[in-house]
Amino acid sequence: MQFSAIVLALCAVGGAAFTPAAQPRFMATKLYANQYGKFDDQLWDIAAKKEIFDAWDPEAPRSELNFNPFERDDTGNAADCSGYFPGEIRYKDPIRPDASYTIMQEEAKVMAELSEDPKFKTTGKPGNL
Repeated sequence: MQFSAIVLALCAVGGAAFTPAAQPRFMATKLYANQYGKFDDQLWDIAAKKEIFDAWDPEAPRSELNFNPFERDDTGNAADCSGYFPGEIRYKDPIRPDASYTIMQEEAKVMAELSEDPKFKTTGKPGNL
């Protein structure tokens, strides 16, 4: 008697596995188009970052093609060539350039020039993190 009651209960519960799932009430409004940044799978050096920065529009929403490449997240990480930070689902480790003292000194000069650009210090806009 106990065995047939258990089998009957399992049959009643197991029938829900074959019923169609309910439709979601809300659909995602933004579907990923599998778009990556302009320099995806290319060298992500200071020249590439400067090109992205020059094209960056802080008033436009942040996207894979519109972001500040010199912006850092809360933990100090830099974005990849698509504007994603480490730990985000679509983050891809960029192809980094060689590093030497001489190269770093040249990059420091470029960064000093960029820091004078008013767009460099922009915060609170849709194009910011």
